[in-house]
Amino acid sequence: MIAVPNQQLLDERERTLTNALRQADPEVVVRIEHGGQLSVSTVLDEGEVLTILESLGVGAAPVRASRDDDEQIGGCCGGCGCG
Repeated sequence: MIAVPNQQLLDERERTLTNALRQADPEVVVRIEHGGQLSVSTVLDEGEVLTILESLGVGAAPVRASRDDDEQIGGCCGGCGCG
């Protein structure tokens, strides 16, 4: 059996999360990657993002991107020097 995610439901969930986070950061970018990995690019700090996600019933744990690991998603990419 092959499980295929319902893209319409994923798109709807992505829009819901984006709208909630945009109240605090109008430029936020939210993506739900294959396998359900949530990617959030924002100027908000980690605690703010987690609080907003938790208010929507989303349990999330941050994963920091590393220059050495292109497969890892989330957190600071290290590209701009902010982190």
